[in-house]
Amino acid sequence: MENNKVNLNRRNFIKGTSAAMLLSTFGAYGFDLNNDEKPIRVGLIGTGWYGTSDLFKLIQVANVNVVSLCDVDSNFLNDVALQVSQRQKSGKKPKLYSDYRKMLEKKDLDIVLIGSPDHWHALQCIEALKAGAHVYVQKPISVDVIEGEAMVAAARKYNK
Repeated sequence: MENNKVNLNRRNFIKGTSAAMLLSTFGAYGFDLNNDEKPIRVGLIGTGWYGTSDLFKLIQVANVNVVSLCDVDSNFLNDVALQVSQRQKSGKKPKLYSDYRKMLEKKDLDIVLIGSPDHWHALQCIEALKAGAHVYVQKPISVDVIEGEAMVAAARKYNK
């Protein structure tokens, strides 16, 4: 019986539930992530461990095309871009940005994943909503209640 133990630690728990949480968020709005006709265009802001992990889980479970990546750390950015090109169906390398505002200017994203440091979440979320994208924000979504309320107000305003 001892050989059948499950190694469930915090990291494995988080990795195992990330995709489920991401999918449940979009499912509430009727977002069809398994649409085989046209891939969903995805962008990631923050290519550290959490953002990249969320993105790779999404690539595994949905028909997505990772269009763009953004991070101020060019080493992370280039490394993740190479990994994305090897994992996504198209094999294409996403466009790279060091400024999230430049990435969102194009308005070519259906979903923006936000995995940047916490103090950037509210600004990046609101700008992504303005650009017409649905958002998934890593926790904590904001540093205080007022930022959280502003994010909810923006989601309602832009119907995302």
